[in-house]
Amino acid sequence: MASWTQVHSHNGVGTSFERPLGSTELGFYWDSVFRRTADIIRAADVEIEASSIERVLAPATLTRAWTTLKRRYPLMGARIEERSNDEVVFIVEPVTLSTINSSEELLVQEISGGQEVEEVVDRLHNGQSPLSNSLLTCIRILRRKDRPNLVHILIHSAHCIADEIAHNTILRELLQILANPALSTIETSDDAPLKERLGVSASTDGLYPFQPGSARSRWRKAISWVILSRRRAGMKGGHSLPRKVTTNTNFTPAHSRVISSTFSLEDTAKILEACRNEKLTVGSVLPAVAQVAMARVMARRYLQGKMSQKEWDFRKVEPMINAGPLNLRPFLKSAWYESGGSTNASLAIGFYFYQLPFMSLGSAASLLPGSGLPGHLDMLSKTRFFYRCQRMKQSIAEYVRHPLFCEMNTVFLPARLQRLKGIALDWRSGKAAEIGAPLLSPEDEADEAFIINHGGATLGNLDSVLPHEYSHPGDSNDNGPALKLLQVRSFLHCRPAELYLGASTFRHKLKFHIFWDGHVYEDDVVKDWLKELIDSTLVYLT
Repeated sequence: MASWTQVHSHNGVGTSFERPLGSTELGFYWDSVFRRTADIIRAADVEIEASSIERVLAPATLTRAWTTLKRRYPLMGARIEERSNDEVVFIVEPVTLSTINSSEELLVQEISGGQEVEEVVDRLHNGQSPLSNSLLTCIRILRRKDRPNLVHILIHSAHCIADEIAHNTILRELLQILANPALSTIETSDDAPLKERLGVSASTDGLYPFQPGSARSRWRKAISWVILSRRRAGMKGGHSLPRKVTTNTNFTPAHSRVISSTFSLEDTAKILEACRNEKLTVGSVLPAVAQVAMARVMARRYLQGKMSQKEWDFRKVEPMINAGPLNLRPFLKSAWYESGGSTNASLAIGFYFYQLPFMSLGSAASLLPGSGLPGHLDMLSKTRFFYRCQRMKQSIAEYVRHPLFCEMNTVFLPARLQRLKGIALDWRSGKAAEIGAPLLSPEDEADEAFIINHGGATLGNLDSVLPHEYSHPGDSNDNGPALKLLQVRSFLHCRPAELYLGASTFRHKLKFHIFWDGHVYEDDVVKDWLKELIDSTLVYLT
């Protein structure tokens, strides 16, 4: 069980288990204190075969499926106890893993049509969240009045206990159990004893290959700090889409917004083939596509007279700095990874930062307001585009292959934690915001600290981890599978000023999705960027 300690339950009956939150978990915990920032939702559209509807959606079936998952992945049933600003622990009480402990944990509700799904998501993220220190994950089953055989499943989690790999696992196994309730038997070969499951649900702090606390470990961390500091020192300035930022922005909870667009089967096949031909992944090309698209948004605004000459001159020579999560699981202890850590419902991510050079404007660089926007290849040739993609691929590969990669992922976490905790505590204490705080220009923002152009990550090929169909052994082949997974989506409760670009492939279709803080970015500007993302991808990759 490693860092877990067995203690008497708070009610004096039986025992419970507790462990401190790890460094990354703590950062996301303080995010959650700040009006549930960084909470994540996985949405799934599921078609139920007509003869299976009553069985699948029976309250007993849903309860059995959800509690089975909590026993397998005990952090789903954990609660958090904040004993002081510096002592925050997970507590798992075995009895709560086998029961539904509040009306908010598992809720079935009716909706009139598909348009209501995003309305429910909006209320969960921007309204009163059901999540709390006593409820770290919950599930909503939305039944369609207009299509009784279609349901929308929303798995809503605090980020401190789950990442996207965790949500893949939860969704996949939930559908397997709903299709075949026999899989929910309490004691099966797949359900190890609780102590073993807790051992897999460890913090990444104790899973790095190096031995913490040793002299060699301290030396490696010191060297990592020097390397990372030198790299970060070169990251200065930067800019993002046109936005409204004040000195209050970082202390104002975001209003989370989302938009997405899906490529056709034919275009997806061409895009993936182009990536393979260049020995690239979608993750390698996404930052370059995003930069081209953003350059076109900026140039168009300048040429239309919506951006001043001073701002345009500033943006033309500024770098673009990207950041995002990395899957740490393959780099952690092999015994943990092979015993279930590779897919466990827990948090196991690191972070990367990457700096692209200034926008490539080509013939647009010398144009004046009133001129038309040049074509894509007049601003950046395909040769230069793929060169930037290869540089991105090489940079990330060098980072993850570095012998001090794991240490470099830990040394900056204390400073990150202090920053997030400070914001959360100020907000919780009701610290008053500055009245009438002035808007900051892009130059003012860049003077304060380097500016993240956008965050982003790809969820990869979800077809490889989420089967499309789920069957019951007793079902007739004539009826087809009990469940069909039609679509999956993710939703993020944004940070203040966040702009996040994601990508995934499901049912052989590539999708882009953007999350943003609606207090900071205007919807029309983000929609313009998404349109340019789609157009730029088609120009360079088809």
